[in-house]
Amino acid sequence: MQRTTWRHAIAAAGAMGVALAVVAGSDASAAEGRARRTDHGALIVIDLHGSYEAMGRQQVELLAAETRELGELYGDRWKGLVRSQGFLGRVVNGLVLPVWTTFGGWREDSGLFEETAGIARALAARDSDGVRYLYGGVFGGGSTVFAATGPATADGRALIGRNVDWSDDGGRRRPLVARYHPDNGDLVHLTVSWPLIVVPIVGLNEAGLAVSINFFDSDQMFGLGFPRYLYRRLLQRARTVDEALALLAEGGNRGGAGFLVLADAGGDVALAECSATRCAVFRPADGWFGHANHSRTPEMRDHDEGRSADTDRRRRAMEAAVERHLGRITPEIAATILRDRSNSPFMNDATVANLRVLNPVVVDPQRRLLWHSTTQQPLAPFGEMIPLTVDGSTADVAPIAADPRLATAGMRGEIATVAAMRQASRLFAVGRVGDAGAIWDRLAAEPANGLEPRRLAWARARTRWSTGRLAEADVLLADADVDQAPFEVRAHAKVVRAMIADRQARRDDALGHYRDAAAWLDAHAAYDAPTLVGPLRRWIADGVAAPALARRFPAMPDLQCIPQ
Repeated sequence: MQRTTWRHAIAAAGAMGVALAVVAGSDASAAEGRARRTDHGALIVIDLHGSYEAMGRQQVELLAAETRELGELYGDRWKGLVRSQGFLGRVVNGLVLPVWTTFGGWREDSGLFEETAGIARALAARDSDGVRYLYGGVFGGGSTVFAATGPATADGRALIGRNVDWSDDGGRRRPLVARYHPDNGDLVHLTVSWPLIVVPIVGLNEAGLAVSINFFDSDQMFGLGFPRYLYRRLLQRARTVDEALALLAEGGNRGGAGFLVLADAGGDVALAECSATRCAVFRPADGWFGHANHSRTPEMRDHDEGRSADTDRRRRAMEAAVERHLGRITPEIAATILRDRSNSPFMNDATVANLRVLNPVVVDPQRRLLWHSTTQQPLAPFGEMIPLTVDGSTADVAPIAADPRLATAGMRGEIATVAAMRQASRLFAVGRVGDAGAIWDRLAAEPANGLEPRRLAWARARTRWSTGRLAEADVLLADADVDQAPFEVRAHAKVVRAMIADRQARRDDALGHYRDAAAWLDAHAAYDAPTLVGPLRRWIADGVAAPALARRFPAMPDLQCIPQ
């Protein structure tokens, strides 16, 4: 999982069964009378009409309890970010956001401030709170995507397959598709995200332009001056990939960084890698590419601060899954690709169809059509995918059937295992370390639990050293300090083994482990994400400089690849 920081939250915001369907609401606004909500299993679909301010209000009226609960959740997370950033956080919260929402409209022409103000007013909050909900709701994501066209697909038209990897917050954050009908001349368009998130994580407009935005941990996450949310503007105005790239080339503050996979009805595809103020473009030579959360253009390589083993493994897994189907990719095969786990036998690992997938989406720009799963996380990619068109007419389009594996006992067992893992992580986070350890130990004792054993050993070791059981922790960490371990698990295991040796007055052993940890990082220098590698480097330097007898163990990440 990505470690969430202030920069990440800001960047992600910028980047950022049909027969059983139940109409849950209509006539959300007396003025428009056409706003509507339909539920398809876990998926919510809403139709919005009018001005962006009106459409913001309609979202709250249609989503009701979902928006109120999530508004509180996102608002609390925003407050936590503000506190963590000290003076800077207070300035952004108390000055920057109110100024933006009051005066930002002179530059921001996508209607974002109007829409977030509509949301806030419907929730009886301040206009600037709508932006706070947005930024507070973009915690901890990373996604896996492919685009294919021409010789790579069965009939030459462009297709996008996208797994949005994000936590559903224990079921509170449901996937959402919104169909926008603006009254100001903007193009009708679909957006895929969650309640209160008014940037298109995936989107498609009536002209057949599709966009899929991945998180980009750039060194320039946030530009100076009033932002212009061009990532929204693409769906409102651009009709082709070339028009979208021309919009992205305009100067100024884009409001955040992002990797934008683009495709259009004419079969063009491209990848735009954008920091807050600049973009580089990648076009595939052979009609397809896979992507995750690190750059591939030379121009952006030195600006990428998010390169990790997780993003590398997911990208390579996606590429391998696509390669097996080149020349015959259809929407149905695209769904098969999104369900791929062939690069790892373990469910809590970096795969295409990982446990964190919240929005599995297949997009067919030529037909102005996308399919979205109706199944809840953690098995979302394997569910039935229903068709949704920009104009709302899907009578002649069949759903993509659920994967047969979804009905097996093994996958049903995954749901219970993930629930237990989530509970253990939350117990640990609130200081109930012994209770968390009991759950991890029970999972370890279960035969064929489907869990990556080195990740599980790390989780169990955390509970030991946190309660002073250093010898037991060291034994478990030795199981994680092996060649088969994921890069980040082994790196952390080496560092903690060194810390434990220091606390046991085994200085020579500690120095050996620190040297091994440094060599391991050096041997994988391509994985240089500062939020992951930076703390490890600091701990190594501190440990080599002086024994850690008097120092407490620092907070360590979970490393389980589960939705939190």
